[in-house]
Amino acid sequence: MAKRGSKPKGGFPLGKWFRSEADAVPLALIMLSSPQLPLTTLKEVRDLCFDYLPDPEDLAAGDAKLDGLSDRMRKVLEAAVATQRSGSRAALDERLRDVLAELRTTLETADYNISNLYSLVSTFTSTVPATIVATMALIGGGVATTALALAAVGLVLAFVSGLVIYPFEFGVPTPPWRTYLPLLAALPIYLLLWWLKVEAPLTLSLALGSIPTSIIHFWWTRRELQKLDKAREMLRVAARSVGNPYHALVREKLVNEPEDLLSSEWKGFARATTLGLWQVLLHGGYENLRKLEEYVSQILEFVKRLRSKTRVFLLYAVVEAAIVGAIYAVVVASGALLQGGGEWAARTGITGVGIQELREWIDPILAVTSLTLAAATAGAREGRPHLLPQYLPLCAGSVWLSWVVAAAWAPTLFR
Repeated sequence: MAKRGSKPKGGFPLGKWFRSEADAVPLALIMLSSPQLPLTTLKEVRDLCFDYLPDPEDLAAGDAKLDGLSDRMRKVLEAAVATQRSGSRAALDERLRDVLAELRTTLETADYNISNLYSLVSTFTSTVPATIVATMALIGGGVATTALALAAVGLVLAFVSGLVIYPFEFGVPTPPWRTYLPLLAALPIYLLLWWLKVEAPLTLSLALGSIPTSIIHFWWTRRELQKLDKAREMLRVAARSVGNPYHALVREKLVNEPEDLLSSEWKGFARATTLGLWQVLLHGGYENLRKLEEYVSQILEFVKRLRSKTRVFLLYAVVEAAIVGAIYAVVVASGALLQGGGEWAARTGITGVGIQELREWIDPILAVTSLTLAAATAGAREGRPHLLPQYLPLCAGSVWLSWVVAAAWAPTLFR
């Protein structure tokens, strides 16, 4: 959701689709909790966080263009228009419950889909590359290109699948772009490590340079989840209050004034919760608070359950990274067998060219692999693959450490 006072954004169709997909259910919740007709509600909240949507008057007149909006947002707006024209909220409740029922179905399959996503990406970062690269390294060149291509495919899959399979509206709100600026520290770190002749300096620089951003993003994620908890607590207090709910919120020190509910610090479902609460405080309809609390509680429980189940992906990422580093180290170390192989090696087609090529390109290969695993983990846990810096220190650090340790130990296997 956009910040208050921001300008409409319609120049980037894909961005508009993702934004509308994320905002569809929150808007439905606001409309369900408000005692007003839905387009009247939209008119009041549009400038606060839905400024890219068509003008409510154009929607009512049938002149609005819904190009670039997701199907789910279209359904919400169509339900709002139908209700506005009929004057009965029964149609709104029925249609928006269909939208929420569709969402429940998505949630029920999310665990399975996300697990499959992680299995698919891990296949393209460990099993498949290890098998193909080990074979190609023994029979000729093209090893580096193949390994990089497979890791890059895994990276693309991690980004695309993380955005498509994970219910987009449940993802952690994207942090400000300036939180990525500390990543620039990776460049001087790389130059220093290269000058010191440290093994795989690019991979290690990614691990070290991403630590500040990782800390910031972990803090950001934790704060956003705490805000959602606080928003639900505000609903509970308001729904169970005797008399004016606002007085109960002030008494519990959850708000100081009504404008606190409109603060730009609220994002995603927390924003929908506070705006729905604001509508009730402004126009009445206190009986709608329990309905809103029920939906928000279901959403929060799903988010917590999914994050609990995907916590193990952190361990998977570290293990996968360690396996990849060790496999490549063993493949490179096997080149010792080909030294002095002579005529028998030539007759069998075995050559050390591929292994030498792999050794020369191992650093960028490990770096791309760590980016892939970090993106997959961020997509599976946060629903936002671009939050990969949050997991990059673990992934890049694990693959680097595994490579260094295995590279020192693997030659003993071939003596």
